[in-house]
Amino acid sequence: MKSIHYLLTTLLVLSTSLSSGAEVPITANGQPKAVIVLSKDIQPSSVPVKALVSHIKQISGATLAVIPEKDAKIEDGRVVVSGAESVVLLGEGELTKQLGITLDGLGAGGIVVQTKGNALALLAKDDGSDSRGPASARPVFAFLETLGCRSLWPGELGKVVPHKSTLTVGDLNLRFTPSIGQRKFRFLPRGPHNFEDGLAWLGLDEAGHTAAMQKAQRVEAVGEWSAWNGLGGNIQIQGGHAGYGLRGGWTEHGKAHPEWFALQQDGTRDQQNAKERWRLCVSNPELIEHVAKDILGQLQGKAKPALSLSPNDGGYSSICMCEACKKLDPPDGPKIALRMFDKVGQGRGPTIDYVSLTDRHVHYWNAAVERVVKVVPDQLFIIDAYSYYSDPPVRERLHPNIIVRYVPSDLEGWKGWRAAGAARIYWRPNNLHGGYRDGVLKPAARGVAEAIRTLAADGMLATDMQGIYHNWATQGLEYWVAARMSWDPSQSFEALLEDYCQSGFGAGAASIRRYFLLVEEGVVPVKVGQRGKFPKLAPGTIAGLRAELVAAAKATEQDAPARRRVAFLRAGLEFTALSAELHGMAEAAGNGEPEKAAAVLLDRRWQMMRAIAQQQPLAINVALVAGHDGELNRALKWKGPGAEGKAGKFQLPSGDDWLYDDQSATRK
Repeated sequence: MKSIHYLLTTLLVLSTSLSSGAEVPITANGQPKAVIVLSKDIQPSSVPVKALVSHIKQISGATLAVIPEKDAKIEDGRVVVSGAESVVLLGEGELTKQLGITLDGLGAGGIVVQTKGNALALLAKDDGSDSRGPASARPVFAFLETLGCRSLWPGELGKVVPHKSTLTVGDLNLRFTPSIGQRKFRFLPRGPHNFEDGLAWLGLDEAGHTAAMQKAQRVEAVGEWSAWNGLGGNIQIQGGHAGYGLRGGWTEHGKAHPEWFALQQDGTRDQQNAKERWRLCVSNPELIEHVAKDILGQLQGKAKPALSLSPNDGGYSSICMCEACKKLDPPDGPKIALRMFDKVGQGRGPTIDYVSLTDRHVHYWNAAVERVVKVVPDQLFIIDAYSYYSDPPVRERLHPNIIVRYVPSDLEGWKGWRAAGAARIYWRPNNLHGGYRDGVLKPAARGVAEAIRTLAADGMLATDMQGIYHNWATQGLEYWVAARMSWDPSQSFEALLEDYCQSGFGAGAASIRRYFLLVEEGVVPVKVGQRGKFPKLAPGTIAGLRAELVAAAKATEQDAPARRRVAFLRAGLEFTALSAELHGMAEAAGNGEPEKAAAVLLDRRWQMMRAIAQQQPLAINVALVAGHDGELNRALKWKGPGAEGKAGKFQLPSGDDWLYDDQSATRK
């Protein structure tokens, strides 16, 4: 496979320089030539050791022995181990220090992949990552990538592992520290809601579906997708909706202090029906004093990891409209459409034209923080730039102890928060969240790459993205690019796209690259605020995309793994095509009766979704999509498949047997 030896100059995006010209043999003709030597901080049962041993075995057939550092020594600049020509030094220890290979100068999460003499050293500086994706595993994955390995999506199909019985490592001197200290994605296989409804609609058993998902994500060689692609790190900033810092909310304080809560449309401040999403009167000085004293009581004079002062998320209660709160809103602030509610807990009420609520919130946050830091100067706080308070403040400036969790994807807004004093800021977008209701092709990979690059250059502390819903056949490139850019934002989208295509699709890479570029050109994404709308497709897009996958299938006839990956993408394309056709029918049906053909196509789509769940569950999260299909089904007056529809079978593209010459094969 051509991609085995393909290595972009930006592959690891680490500082690279040539050293002495020595080569380090790892295996020869399927036999081990090296042993793995562990520093005292690396355990034989740990992820980096298992990952290195299992991948080398899968690549070459050889099993490398693992020994502790005390069983090796250095003579004349070479590491001597009985019976071995060379060594892989895992972890910083006495041997690496004697060789002059250290982590000096690297920050948290920094890695070293370096050869010297007969040794390959793989070192990492701890960054607080969890045990499933420790920093110590990252230099192992970086090294394995120089051999041609990749993890494009979870599971064996997304894992690229070359086969070569003899492995020899040339000169390497790679040193890198991730500039984004905390890299988090939210994996949400059940989505925010309706997942169980979707399973039931498709006639799927939840336990069986869970087992199928787990099986699909299993890999022979150790190394899950998240850890492999650099997610992790911990700089102790975990934001979240926290009721403005008021512990106990309405339940604990409503009776004694109703004045702390938002004035409602009916003239009361009663929030008992708001449940956990009550709102506050942020201008109330006694409320601010109470919150600050409560926080000081929690701290006991000693700073803790950053505390959230963010409001509750949404709900059916109105923002406070008392005169004191309204005075905090600048009349010249950005205009917003503000949803009000006639009764707390009920969804009825007007939407009014108003101004951004950011300034009133910053007033509240600053006031509470100032009281706390007078006593505990080092305490940090997290607030959200989100919802009605996502626009930058107009009059207020942020206290320096406040960290902003920026939710929008609007980069101009980010600049505005910076200008308002946000010295510490990280990105918590819902960018991967878009499209989870339909699961179809989404042209967002380039945009997320460019956003991460721009924000990282402006000092972004962390990423916290929502969310991965396991639509890997339609959004997998976006997921992968977002992870790779979070690890190293200096990369370009073009280089990452080329790497993805070459690594995963070999001789079909050129066609797959054109496929993704055509997705960018032909799929019009849904704009923010158009929840429930289906993406538009330019004329000829589906036919063009099919043609590229057909060409890729032909090109990979002699490369079974790459050809199966083409088939995986084809499943996503065909689901997109059929869904687009039906949504077009639903839109037309708004002017009259739905076409009779819609019922046949809906039966077929239902069969397709079941086939995906059973055969390729990582391709599209069909249960989540089915759970949000109510509007489509109602528009086409479809109440589900009849006996004939349920009995029908749908043949997905799969393995080496799918009919790639026939562009309508999956409609058979």
